[in-house]
Amino acid sequence: MVNLNNSGNVIMTNAPNLDFVPNVEMPNAPNLVRPNTVRPNTVRPNTVRQLRARAEFHARMANQEAKIRAEEKARERAIKNAVKKAAEEKARERAIKNAAKKAEENARQEAVNRSKAEATAAKAAARAKREESNRNIAAAKKAAENAKKAAENAKKAAENAEKAKKAKKAAENAEKAKKAKKAQANALVRIVNKKWSNIKSSTMTRNQKKKMGKKIYYTTAPKLHPNRGGNTQAFQVFSNAYDQFKEFVNRN
Repeated sequence: MVNLNNSGNVIMTNAPNLDFVPNVEMPNAPNLVRPNTVRPNTVRPNTVRQLRARAEFHARMANQEAKIRAEEKARERAIKNAVKKAAEEKARERAIKNAAKKAEENARQEAVNRSKAEATAAKAAARAKREESNRNIAAAKKAAENAKKAAENAKKAAENAEKAKKAKKAAENAEKAKKAKKAQANALVRIVNKKWSNIKSSTMTRNQKKKMGKKIYYTTAPKLHPNRGGNTQAFQVFSNAYDQFKEFVNRN
């Protein structure tokens, strides 16, 4: 018996084994086969091939049905997607229409508000015309106050300009003083370097040279140190020159 399972495979139940028939031995059994007689085959030669062909045919049919079912599911899925897309398009169109309607209502309300504002302005103009004399007096008074404030502001501006001028001049003087101080510090460094050069070329002993050079250093350093109002660059040059002096004295 041939059947198909859920996966489309062929199942044969209660089928005899057509390829092999075992020999059955029965002791003390009479020889029922006549001598020189061949037992006939109970299954015809074509029966196996027919069963196989039938099973293959059913398998192909099952596969074809499975393929058709898969195509139908894909078609249903595509239809659902198309319906969903159409619904989204309708929702988008509905949102656009609602937005346009809202904009139109806003424009209408804006026109109403503008009309109200124009009416209010007309009333205010009529009221201002009735009170024109009082307003003119108030405006003249306000103009006088503004003129007075403008004069005061101009005076303050002139004072600020004068202060700025003085501050600029003070800054220039400070810059000049700074340059003069820097030049003075550089001159002092040159004088000290000259003294150290003289000591290096003198006939004094090494200890005497060290003592004289150290004395010059500690006498000049407070005048050039940045923490005491000196110039940083000049003090750096001064310190490097003293290091070179010590190195020369220790080496010679």
